Amino acid sequence: MNLLATLRCAGEVPKTIAAFAAATGLSRTAAEAVVLDLVERGWLLEDGQEGHPGAGRPARHYRVHAESGLLLGMDIGPHNIVVTVTDLLGEPLASVHRTVEPGASAPERLDFAVGVADEALAAAGKRLADVWIAGVGTPGIVHRGRVEQVMAGDFPDPDLAVRLRSRLGCPVLLENDCNLAAVAERWRGVAQDVDDMVFVLSGNRTSAGLLLNGKLYRGHSGGAGEIGALSRLGWDEAPTHLEALRVDGGPMRREQVFALAAQGDPKAVAAVDAFSQGLAFGIAALALALDPEVVVIGGGIVRAGETLLTPLRRYVNDYTYTRISTVHVSSLGNQSVSLGAVRFALDAIDAFLERTVELSSSFPAPEAATFSDIDAPVLRKGEASASATR
Repeated sequence: MNLLATLRCAGEVPKTIAAFAAATGLSRTAAEAVVLDLVERGWLLEDGQEGHPGAGRPARHYRVHAESGLLLGMDIGPHNIVVTVTDLLGEPLASVHRTVEPGASAPERLDFAVGVADEALAAAGKRLADVWIAGVGTPGIVHRGRVEQVMAGDFPDPDLAVRLRSRLGCPVLLENDCNLAAVAERWRGVAQDVDDMVFVLSGNRTSAGLLLNGKLYRGHSGGAGEIGALSRLGWDEAPTHLEALRVDGGPMRREQVFALAAQGDPKAVAAVDAFSQGLAFGIAALALALDPEVVVIGGGIVRAGETLLTPLRRYVNDYTYTRISTVHVSSLGNQSVSLGAVRFALDAIDAFLERTVELSSSFPAPEAATFSDIDAPVLRKGEASASATR
């Protein structure tokens, strides 16, 4: 347990023995023994020395051996796939975004997702054999590692995690894309350290992820936040206001409409206003139910910035008797889901280590084989998920 406590407090910044002792409550002698044990096991590395000339021997600093493995964060949607490769601290090494061909079958999309993962690994100069875990976000209601209900299109299938594991050769942890985007926003986005948040992911469909008391809230069967299923809220209809503007005989892309609105084009301004009103009603419903500190808007509309936020904030305030302190657009772009998937994998590793040290007299080794069964509940299909989001 002391090894785990010390590893947990290592964080992203190299620390001295004194810093480890202060963070864990161990004596300096005990903290040094634990740190050196973690170094010998391969979890920590000595990170050089810092000091001042003439001030005696400089203090040694130690950091997590983040290069000893890789994590994959995968965002697998019906139209777009994003794969981010990170080290064991979640620092991105490469990220690749590709558009899925319209009309592609489920097997073709799976092949394509694996190909994008290979491309991202190649861009990072890494190999699939170095990957410890793949975290995967996808639309639909995900419960106990399975897609229980598809909310958009015919992909993915309920056994997506199992099929991906057989192709990637590593454990796969599956979660709803909105939930992962919310986790990422609290981890590295505009809502860092916010405990109560609503994340609205608006792309080809609109849905929400919820954080309450600093933890992801999934609901009884994984469907929390899926209020877009209620057609009367207007989330399905909202994009039609943008699509009504035509160019060259076809609908404008969203970014075109937002760009025209920013320039003051009356039709585009009216379309964005109507779109904002359609989004705001559902956001207000969640705000009135949950009273969040922050609402974050993500997905394909984030580049609209204040062009969208100004009318959206106005309508949300009109619909609620209280005022939400902050409505932001995501700062993570198209990586919000894939980064959330990485955070999901990191939390799963932490929970796995805690269970392991409670049941074993030895500390696990920092290697892919140690975590080969971390998604076992997914493969057995009948047990609770092994991952935990904190």
